[in-house]
Amino acid sequence: MKRAVLSALFLGLLGAAAAVPASADSTLYTNGAPNYTNDAWTINDGFSTTDSFTLSVNSTVTGFTFDVWLNSGDTLSSVDWSIGGTPYGGTPATATTSSTFIETNGFPLDVYAVTVTGLNDSLAAGSYYLTFQNAVVSIPLDGAYWEENDGPSLAQNSEAGAIGSETFTIQGISTATPEPSSFLLLGSGLAGLAAMLRRKIRA
Repeated sequence: MKRAVLSALFLGLLGAAAAVPASADSTLYTNGAPNYTNDAWTINDGFSTTDSFTLSVNSTVTGFTFDVWLNSGDTLSSVDWSIGGTPYGGTPATATTSSTFIETNGFPLDVYAVTVTGLNDSLAAGSYYLTFQNAVVSIPLDGAYWEENDGPSLAQNSEAGAIGSETFTIQGISTATPEPSSFLLLGSGLAGLAAMLRRKIRA
């Protein structure tokens, strides 16, 4: 009897685990590996660059990483970002950035991996555009350039029009509704547990 009760309890817990959406940050979208030698596009001084991405399930965006090229000795402290259903769409918001130096490329410009965290942007499954603009650099009049890697996204720059796409990764939490099979597994396990306990009480 004890073994049967434990088996039913395990099945119920397994169903519950399957029915609960993921709660830890993971990669929702990546646009591929960086290049560092191809090109980069301005995201300050009145210019903006936008790239498409797709979410396969309902998700909450919590942050992103992207690569920028800067003049030697320069740093990037913040950037305006937006996510919308059309190029350059969405309401811009300012995000503080943290940067890790990667290398000095052949142009020569310093390449940094830039990270933004602390976001909470809920999006339904579908196609969107991530836009960067108004990047703030430490040396006045210097440019900030979003690294081009020619990944799978569609990209545009406000000055040049259609361009090769940029390096970026979107982090977040999947909030997809559990499939009916998960609820069925949970229900069957709990029903089995209730039946075993009922029999034990009657015995």
